[in-house]
Amino acid sequence: MKFDPAFLFALFAVFIRTSAMFFAAPVFGSSSVPVRVRILFAALLALALFPVVKQHLPPPPSDLYGVLLLVANEALAGFIVGLFLSLVMLGIMMGGSIMDIQVGLSMSHVVNPANGQASTLLSQFKYLLALIVFLCANGHHVLIIALAGSFRLMPVSGMGVLEAIKDQQVYLLAHLSLIALQIAVPILAVTILVDAALGLMNRAVPQMQTFIVGLPAKVMMGLVALSVGLPAITTAVLNGVERATESMERVLTVRR
Repeated sequence: MKFDPAFLFALFAVFIRTSAMFFAAPVFGSSSVPVRVRILFAALLALALFPVVKQHLPPPPSDLYGVLLLVANEALAGFIVGLFLSLVMLGIMMGGSIMDIQVGLSMSHVVNPANGQASTLLSQFKYLLALIVFLCANGHHVLIIALAGSFRLMPVSGMGVLEAIKDQQVYLLAHLSLIALQIAVPILAVTILVDAALGLMNRAVPQMQTFIVGLPAKVMMGLVALSVGLPAITTAVLNGVERATESMERVLTVRR
């Protein structure tokens, strides 16, 4: 193996794509992971992938414009791989937010360690649970396999890629919104029944403060429904990862 300029440039291109994937991917792209650690992991993964993907790498460009275009292409490919799988986690988090609104916990916020922003209790719980399921189901292996496959699939450039990204993001977000509703269905059903019961009680006993009675009842019944529906998170994560992989492949196979 000769360390000539062509070899070093090809290795640099793999590192750019790997770094972009680590920037956007679930778990690895968390703000709680130090930047130096992410760079180190990206460099190690680039070194590990290089012997496998080197036959799919283009020759070094002859001018600065070609260099910038190739770097942008590599960064876009890696970002797509990480982004589409991150959208799955955000879809699960959206389902938790719907639960919080229905149960009455939407006013309580905690800091999400993944992005450093405030989120509601059940959305944070669902997000962390989805990350655990993602790792237990070898989702990080899927991430690395998708990154390696992107070198074979993506000799892409031009506006057609941006159009494909937009279309597939809309498709994936629509599917993830449906998954979020399916996750929240047990709590939605229970809270609707509780609200109906409280409405009947208010009609029968107008003097009763239904809000004071109903809030703890909704929280208690909502937590019971949450515990019953917990196994559905596994199916939701696996289904979301499958759809994200399909959308990712459609984007990466777009031609000029």
